[in-house]
Amino acid sequence: MTLAVSGKDAGATRGRELPGWLRRSVGSIEEYFCYLLLVVLVVTTSLQVFTRYVLNAPLSWTEELARILFIWITFIGAAVIAKRSGHISIDFVTNLLPPGARRWVLVAAHAASVAILLLLGVKGVALLRITGTSASPALGIPWAYVYAAFPVGMFLMAARYAGALVRLLRRPVETGQGTRPAHKVAA
Repeated sequence: MTLAVSGKDAGATRGRELPGWLRRSVGSIEEYFCYLLLVVLVVTTSLQVFTRYVLNAPLSWTEELARILFIWITFIGAAVIAKRSGHISIDFVTNLLPPGARRWVLVAAHAASVAILLLLGVKGVALLRITGTSASPALGIPWAYVYAAFPVGMFLMAARYAGALVRLLRRPVETGQGTRPAHKVAA
């Protein structure tokens, strides 16, 4: 991750690159967020099990909080998996294509993914407007905060796939037979 550079000024910014630890931290914010949510989920679920089976007096809010945390982990985790290029893909046919054609198939797939994810994110924001007034029964949290996980996850995935699309377009066309395409989404 570097500061904005273009043209003949590219060599002048070598000293202005972000330090490695900062670059990794900025690129991993959603991972840290998922880790935090997972720790809270484990603690909440453990508390629920303890109060239900040991004290025989379950807390009413722990199950609801665990469900909300799981929803957020699911959608932010999907963005983390997109960053790592870990989503399921069937690349049997694309691996049979010559490098130039393979690249354009991947460009089309990434562009379609970005468009669909952006559409889903926009529709998710529309859903937030509908559900904004109701609240969860045990915690009283507005459902809009819970459902916000969907558009946030979609927009994060769209950003990851858009970054991969830019890298695909900037990468020179591969030459040679049998080389596997490097279509990683990670920044």
